[in-house]
Amino acid sequence: MVTTLAVSDRFDALRVVLLERLPVMPCPCSDGIFCCPRIEPIFRFAINCFCRVGRLDDALLAFDTMRKLIDGRPNVVLYNVLIHGFVKNGRRDKALSLYDRLVNDRVKPDVFTFNILISGYCKSSMFGSGLALFKEMRVKGCEPNVVTFNTLIRGFFTDRKFEKGLLWHMK
Repeated sequence: MVTTLAVSDRFDALRVVLLERLPVMPCPCSDGIFCCPRIEPIFRFAINCFCRVGRLDDALLAFDTMRKLIDGRPNVVLYNVLIHGFVKNGRRDKALSLYDRLVNDRVKPDVFTFNILISGYCKSSMFGSGLALFKEMRVKGCEPNVVTFNTLIRGFFTDRKFEKGLLWHMK
């Protein structure tokens, strides 16, 4: 039902199902101790759809509702969906607060988390902050990939630091 509502762009009904119906009607497969293993994928899909259409407040409400329903903490993929949604919609400050929340929840950020944030900084002409985040990435033991380097190189060129970018690329 969640998939059908999201795909057909019936987001008000989706919001009602996720925030009002699902919390009071637990899945029959949950035994009272552990939650249904399908809860997180259902919410991840819905949160991704909310972010896709710019309904970020609904995405955040769904995330908070899901946190109450699941055992433990959300995984890094769910945080990445939310962070990407906020960066894509120009709310970098909220994306950074979600990153801080991820760290406080002791969820290990992955290369995708850092790539999303670095790309957001570079697109907002805050290349220095993106470079600082890249250094933090290395300190935290997360290995950059080709997307990370391409984003940083593009940032060097956007910031008109051609020589520095080429030298940095040659390292």
